[in-house]
Amino acid sequence: MTFYGLTHPLDKSWHVLGLGYSPSIDGSEIENAAVIHYNGNMKPWLELAMTKYKSYWTKYIKFDHPYIRTCKLGE
Repeated sequence: MTFYGLTHPLDKSWHVLGLGYSPSIDGSEIENAAVIHYNGNMKPWLELAMTKYKSYWTKYIKFDHPYIRTCKLGE
């Protein structure tokens, strides 16, 4: 984390990477993270998303929001 030129490393558990490419991330790591990152090709809004991680994204999306509706995303 960087703020006004001061950098402090965060514990790995704060930021979980790989939800867009790694099928082996433990659910407890995801549940305990402050930030989860869908880096990789399998973004949760794409048909090729890994279904086991998609629910972490869909629970925060308001599918009836006008902007989201224009994106034509499905649940």
